[in-house]
Amino acid sequence: MTFDYIEKRLSRLLERYGKFVASHYLPFIVTPVVITVMLGFGVLRIQQNTDTEYLFSPENGPAKEHRRQIEKHFHVNYDTGFMPDRKTEVGRYAHSLIVAKDSPSVLREGILHEIIQFHQEVMNLTVESGNKTYSYENLCGKWKTECVDPNLVLKLLHYNARNINFLTLSYPFTVVQDAKFFIGSGLGGVQIQDDKDVIVFAKAISLVYSLRSAELDDVSRRWEDAFIALASNYQSDKFNMTFIVSTTFDDDFVDIVYSMIDLLIISFFTLTSFAVVSCMMLDWVASKPLLATLGVISALLAVVSSFGLLMLFGVPFTHLVIGMPFLTLGVGVDDMFIMIASWRSTSPHLSVRDRLGKTFSEAALSITITSITDALAFGIGAISNFPSVRIFCCYCGVAIVFDYIYQLTFFGGCMALIGRREKQNRHCVTFRKVVPKMEAPSALYKIFCAGGISRVQRNREDSRSEHAIMKFFNESYGPLITNNWFKILTFVCYLGYLALAILGCSQLSEGIIPQQLALEDSYSVQYYDTHSKYFRDYGPIVQVVISDQLDYSNNTVQNEINAVIKNYQKNFYYHDRGDSIQCWLTDYLLFLNKTGLSADNETSFIYHLRESFLPLYEIYKLDVIFSSDNNSIISSRFLIFSRGITMNSAKLKREFMHESREIATSSWIPMLAYHPSFIFDDHFDSILPSTIQNILIAAVGMLLVSLLLIPQPICAVYVTVSIASIVVGVIGYMALWNVGLDFVSMIIIVVCIGFSVDYSAHVTYAFVISPRDSRNERAIESLHLLGLPILQSVLSTLIAISLISTSKTYAFRAIFKTMFLGITLGGLHGLLFLPVLLSFLGPSKSVRKVDKHSRRGTGYEDEKLEMDEAHHSRPKSAPSFHLVMNPAYREYQANDCHANVGKSPAFPRKVPVYHVREQGKLLRLHTPPISIVSGRE
Repeated sequence: MTFDYIEKRLSRLLERYGKFVASHYLPFIVTPVVITVMLGFGVLRIQQNTDTEYLFSPENGPAKEHRRQIEKHFHVNYDTGFMPDRKTEVGRYAHSLIVAKDSPSVLREGILHEIIQFHQEVMNLTVESGNKTYSYENLCGKWKTECVDPNLVLKLLHYNARNINFLTLSYPFTVVQDAKFFIGSGLGGVQIQDDKDVIVFAKAISLVYSLRSAELDDVSRRWEDAFIALASNYQSDKFNMTFIVSTTFDDDFVDIVYSMIDLLIISFFTLTSFAVVSCMMLDWVASKPLLATLGVISALLAVVSSFGLLMLFGVPFTHLVIGMPFLTLGVGVDDMFIMIASWRSTSPHLSVRDRLGKTFSEAALSITITSITDALAFGIGAISNFPSVRIFCCYCGVAIVFDYIYQLTFFGGCMALIGRREKQNRHCVTFRKVVPKMEAPSALYKIFCAGGISRVQRNREDSRSEHAIMKFFNESYGPLITNNWFKILTFVCYLGYLALAILGCSQLSEGIIPQQLALEDSYSVQYYDTHSKYFRDYGPIVQVVISDQLDYSNNTVQNEINAVIKNYQKNFYYHDRGDSIQCWLTDYLLFLNKTGLSADNETSFIYHLRESFLPLYEIYKLDVIFSSDNNSIISSRFLIFSRGITMNSAKLKREFMHESREIATSSWIPMLAYHPSFIFDDHFDSILPSTIQNILIAAVGMLLVSLLLIPQPICAVYVTVSIASIVVGVIGYMALWNVGLDFVSMIIIVVCIGFSVDYSAHVTYAFVISPRDSRNERAIESLHLLGLPILQSVLSTLIAISLISTSKTYAFRAIFKTMFLGITLGGLHGLLFLPVLLSFLGPSKSVRKVDKHSRRGTGYEDEKLEMDEAHHSRPKSAPSFHLVMNPAYREYQANDCHANVGKSPAFPRKVPVYHVREQGKLLRLHTPPISIVSGRE
């Protein structure tokens, strides 16, 4: 079995299919349009998902498992036992940060008075649901019977600004009437006396309004909307306010979609204009502006069909999916350029049926390879453990499949229709019959109307209209890069490219911080900036949970827990103060020591805990879970205060989470460290393994596809090497361009794998099937045939995604940067690095045997065949005249040519030959040069 077994049969099958489409084009045009219209109604069933936790956290993250374990024992009671620092999920909330304008401190009577006024307006906010009116008091989380205060400082002031003149506050704990209160996270920009903890001033104050997120979730969301309206319009001369609510990112995601729709419309028309211009030539018959437009419409049909089908089956829509049309339009236009380039390479003397068959035989096979690899790349992304990546890749993969189907049906039918116009020598715009340029009656007619094949034009090479850029790749660029010294220069440049890429990979950061998901002009960005600036002293309060039943009266257990607490206090990310923890065991042991109660065994330990300690320290009832018979403790927890230095640094957030967990798991007691933010932060540990897994699976998949469909195993290896080179370049250069490795860039790296195969597979396939003799000549031929469509593909895709760069969110700008690198580097490999490599190490012989049947209709080969036939069948009286083709330069060489040649009887079409007077002079059959190698008078 030969390696080209599948390729040959698929090529023949596609050729027969192309001929069938040419003969029955109308159903192939109409059917995709009807299907798209029908599927388009599926958009009416759109289900938009904006849940940040669901979309951007790994499904199998440790924090989610930890939360499940905690919620088995510790339930959040919003009615009578709610404490914000003991929540297991972010929940519903509204959070405002107030910063003094002209005063150095918010702890001034005038500023506090306005802050309390704002607070009262918040408390008076109401929303309607059904026949009931809800205020904050109806929706808040409560401790006993009262709402949890948004800020303990206001509570200590009894919501009276004048009391600040009679109250001395210390930081981070303040004592009022022998009661100790933690206010560290409620004040920001705090300055204290050097020798005491007394507050000199505080630049900012924090107000947190916690809401129910269970049975009243929808009402709480509407209350958040009312809070946004109030806070957005609130004006004060004394302070500035920033804020955030639990639905902030949800709203931002919706705004992102609407903003991208405008860019998508502009991109569609820009891409259509580029396609039209690219398909225009000086020949008004060979130009194809309408076909270019239909090619973009074909990609648009694929976008609509994929949206409709997936929404019909209930696949959720996320804001990242709005990037799919940009990618699909780029891929669709790429395929269109390949198809048109293949059409142009066929002889215009052939029938439309034969031309389309040959087009499908070459181009459709090529886009089959790339469509399979693109779909495979997205299929790999669709198994990601990030739902956002999975959904995005699902939409893109289905769109690629539809684009491929519509290329072979809708666009194929359109090519047949436009091919008939070209065959009838009709104008590409007016559709009126015109005459060729050499028969034009006037100069203006020649410029604006003329085109097509002259009736007296005999040489097919002359009659075939060729794009100027194709000539450039064949006559200038190809010979240049196959020059030995240029190969050496290219090799040196490639080493520099690779070295810089590896340097970038060494500087790659991993992960993303929440504010990078939001719009840059979102109110949340100001909130995060303010929080990072003023609230750096105290950060997340981490729960350390002991999940197994223990005998806490045992000194070994007590010493181990105290050792764990000390390890946290020694850690950089935690405070080393003795009061920077909330631990029921520590306070209980102090209580026992102070009261003199004896707790030498588990029974007495639990008895005094239940009967004496917990009634006085009721908050600790939330931290101790007793067995059903109340004779043992089956689970407990304590809280550790961290530093607030991790908000704007992905690296610090990751290290903080890791070290929090490591301290807990290093103990012989089964412990786990948890904070709701760890749910999102778990993506730090999943990004790199997922990316490596996707790249490896993709590389293996692409290698297998290439082995099956590219008829040379070594060339399949070249394609895989190109993938590796491009991926290293994309990752390295995106790091140098301030784009980290996150679930956004991970998606696009998967896309770039598919795109890199597109360019590499096209060039490699053209190289191995070229009938030229040497590697250099076949490299030139592959560039001649595919240089223009690859260049058009690169430019069209960049145009398609260029407007994403103007997006006001990091996520889409990261998509643009990564895509830009992937497309540019893919084009660079396809047009330079890979052709040079093939000219060095490519197969020494073509995989296709050249015979009359296979070479007819493929261009200049037809000319040599007919000339050879004419030579053997010429009359005996004809002059001795033999022409051979030099494929590298497309020159006809005349051997043994007589001097007196007028209309040579050796050629059935009576091609005029100029009179030869001396040896070595160039002769011309219209345009192709014929040089005399030897002649005789």
